[in-house]
Amino acid sequence: MQEKFHELLDSQWEIIEKVLDDQRERQHSLRTIINAILWINYTGCQWRNLDSKISTLASVYYYFRKWKFNGM
Repeated sequence: MQEKFHELLDSQWEIIEKVLDDQRERQHSLRTIINAILWINYTGCQWRNLDSKISTLASVYYYFRKWKFNGM
């Protein structure tokens, strides 16, 4: 079991990027968004406690809901 949260490795990101990549320009990196979602899942903290340095809460929650309803 991990003692602390670790962000995605490059090899893990390469696999995820192939599934999510739609060649759009974004304000925030999808890798950062996914790391933020994984961090919330790992720590069990509330959405409002998301560190503002990671990304904006609204964009992280937007992608979380979008992927959840699309079954990703």
